[in-house]
Amino acid sequence: MRIEWKNNETSNAIEIDTTSDFKKKYPHLFDRTLVGKSIDEIHFCKANHYKNITSGSFVMPEKHDPSESRIVFAFCIADNTLYFLDDANKVETMLTAMQKEFEYMLTTPMVFLLDFMQYMITDDVYYLQSYEERLSQLEEQLKHGIAKNLDQHIMGIRKNLNSMGMYYEQLLDLGETLEQVVLQEKDELADNLLSLYNSRVNQLYSMVQTIKDYASQLSSLSQNLMAARQNNITQFLTGVTTIFLPLTLVTGWFGMNFRYLPFIYTREGFIGTCAFCVIVLAIEIIIFNKKNLFK
Repeated sequence: MRIEWKNNETSNAIEIDTTSDFKKKYPHLFDRTLVGKSIDEIHFCKANHYKNITSGSFVMPEKHDPSESRIVFAFCIADNTLYFLDDANKVETMLTAMQKEFEYMLTTPMVFLLDFMQYMITDDVYYLQSYEERLSQLEEQLKHGIAKNLDQHIMGIRKNLNSMGMYYEQLLDLGETLEQVVLQEKDELADNLLSLYNSRVNQLYSMVQTIKDYASQLSSLSQNLMAARQNNITQFLTGVTTIFLPLTLVTGWFGMNFRYLPFIYTREGFIGTCAFCVIVLAIEIIIFNKKNLFK
């Protein structure tokens, strides 16, 4: 795929190639862009600028599973042409969607690249808000005591947020490199677009950190509630044990096989022992209730 246009009598173009086709057509640019590597060996976003050639790569987490699934492609700006190296046909799909949803200007390859980068993050704020909404739902379930596998849900959310946070951090570094290129070219439009892009990426990165803090607080709240329940159970069992301790003492006393133990062979002794146990049990229950030891 190749798109050509003119800007102030200067011919510009956008071209999308696979890695193998790009290597055959432009071997000198291939060595500068991927340094002999393949697309599969790219693991992070970066940008380089050397001798009027700007190159770099994008590793974009896919929204359905950002921690495991990636969209990987590279780019190169040389001879007034923006080249995309894409073996999975993702860039052309995104460009087609971009034409329908996003307004951009065909002025220079750098401006188009910045417009494309803006499109890549245009819906990310809504995506991150979905994580915040999921955490809010988990919090409500936790308050009502109906949350199941809460820690697993939070761990999954934090894992995805970590991937998105690393992605935005890499984009900030990439934007700083492109900023130096834009300053050298003295392109005011590109400078404004890049400033807006860096500001939005920084906001997204801050949003990720805020949601991660929310997830950590929710995890701590869950652990605190679990500890409180365990303490209540322990307190209740301790109270029950304490209540029956005098009865255990009486049972042990009258269970001894001594011949001259008082009241052991009389009806009055049996009735008196039962009455004593009931009275002691009632007094203990009243005392425990007053001290809220059963709550």
